[in-house]
Amino acid sequence: MTGKTSFSCGELLDVTVVSSMHSRLQKSLMKSSNVEVKAEEVEKADTAGLQLFVALKKEISDTGGKLVWKNPSKALIDSARLLGLDKELGLS
Repeated sequence: MTGKTSFSCGELLDVTVVSSMHSRLQKSLMKSSNVEVKAEEVEKADTAGLQLFVALKKEISDTGGKLVWKNPSKALIDSARLLGLDKELGLS
């Protein structure tokens, strides 16, 4: 695996999309361990959605890859900050 793969979050990063998003993220990881997450459209993020990315970041780090946020929305940053996950996710 080389290069990077891009992943778009869409508008929701919450419990309603976690299962399908997990499947899509796993497919992205098959292409590359360097994942660029496009998050400019996120309007709502909750604990379940952010936990998915905490787990993803750990998995990527364990394989020597990197998770990069591209244009994270204010809603995403605020939600991560409220839950104390902004630094862990690299959103601070």
